[in-house]
Amino acid sequence: MNNRVAVAAPYRIYEYLSIDEKKEVVEKLKEDLKKLEQEINQNKNSFSSFVREILYSTRDKWNLEIEELEEEIKNN
Repeated sequence: MNNRVAVAAPYRIYEYLSIDEKKEVVEKLKEDLKKLEQEINQNKNSFSSFVREILYSTRDKWNLEIEELEEEIKNN
């Protein structure tokens, strides 16, 4: 097994999608991000600090994915 490929693969999963598929992924991520942000805003005091950090980390990762995908779409 090539460990280099196994480690890198999760970060480039969208590499194999067409531009149209990437656009669909961006739209879905934006919808899910909006729901996540609503959940955080409405219930953040109900979550433990550990859970809040996981939610914030997820939000940040989704934002980064959206930005990267939009940049790929723009450049193709």
